[in-house]
Formats: sequence, C-alpha cells, structure tokens
Amino acid sequence: MLTKEQKHEQSLELRDGLADVTTLFLLENQGLNVNDVNILRSEVRKTEATYKVVKNTVVRLAVEGTEMEGITPFLSGPKVLAYTAGDGVALAKVLKTFIKDHPQLSFTHAYLEGQILEAEDAEKMADLPSRDELIARLLQMLQSPIRRLAVALNAPVQKFATVIAQIAEKAEETQEPQESQEAEEPQKPQETQETQEAQEAEESQETQETQEAQETQETQESQENQES
Repeated sequence: MLTKEQKHEQSLELRDGLADVTTLFLLENQGLNVNDVNILRSEVRKTEATYKVVKNTVVRLAVEGTEMEGITPFLSGPKVLAYTAGDGVALAKVLKTFIKDHPQLSFTHAYLEGQILEAEDAEKMADLPSRDELIARLLQMLQSPIRRLAVALNAPVQKFATVIAQIAEKAEETQEPQESQEAEEPQKPQETQETQEAQEAEESQETQETQEAQETQETQESQENQES
C-alpha cells in the first residue's frame, strides 16, 4: 500500500502529465492480463498518447482544482486512464478496436476540452475522422486542381500552341466588329457636314437669284420712268 507521501508525489507527477491534455478516457479494467496491457500501451503510444494504471486516490489528488475534476465521482473500482494532448479521435479508435477483442476493458467516461462525456459519447468519438484523415482529405482536395494544371502544362507543345492560336483567333473576331463600328461612327458627322454645306450653297444661290431679279425689275422701272 502506498504511503500518503507516495500518493502525494505520484499525484504531482500525474498533474504535470495532464497539464496540456485535451482528451482523457476513463476506462474500467475487469481482468486484462499483463501481456494485453503491454500490447494496448504500445498501440496507444503510436498515437502519441499515454495509457496509465494509477490508483483512484492519486487521480483525485491530481485533478483536484482543475477542469478534469469532473471525473472524480466516477473514480471507483478498477479504473485506468488513457489521455493525449494531440489527436483524441485517433486514441479513441485504438481503444475501441482493442475493446472489440478484449471485452474486459470498457469505456466509462471521457474528458474532452473541458466537458465530461458519458461512455456512449466517448465511444462515438472513435467514429469521427481523425486529424490525419482530415489532413489527408484536405491535401487531396488541394492537390486535385494542381494535378489538372500539371497535366495541362505537360501537354505537347503543339497542343498548347493550338490552344493559344484558338484564343488569339477568338480575340481577333471580337476585335473586328469593334473596329468596324469605330470606323463607321466618324462618317456620320462628315455626312452631316456635307449636307449642311449643300443646303448653304442652295440658299446662297437662291439669295443671289433673288437679288438679280430685283435689280432687273428696278432697271426696267427706271427705263419706263425716263420714257414717260
């Protein structure tokens, strides 16, 4: 049996180990043998997590005054801890897989970033995509357009030149109607100016003819007066 000093010392060590932990699973061990425990500990370590067998009294002292203090009411019977500061989903998957073949181990509760989860919710975490899976999906989404671009860039030069020629051809077709329209628009003011000049010439001619007629009439009237 541990002395009070030993429990206190172990609780301080555990408190330090839990300082940065975001996910902790509280599990019940109903008879795993040493070999099974070693296998599980090795699998848990692969996810950068920790599997720890520790006395309930030590855990109570370690979590006292912290966000994990909510697990203390469930610290009775043969309990073990599995915790991580990294990918909690990956840890949950390892535990669930192991529990399928070793029913002596079971979920009881979990701590997840400030919240206490029941056994059912703790187990459901294993059904979520892990951080590595999410990163892989994201990379696949990002790489898809890059691959398409690489295929286009690696295409034969002749095909690339053909595409460029088609683009240039379309650009010329678009430009020609614009140039035609621009060429027609200046002609309108010129036509208007010519019409005005013609009208002015006609008016000038009419004025001149009117003046000549008046002068002829005046001359005739003056001759008639003289003859009288």
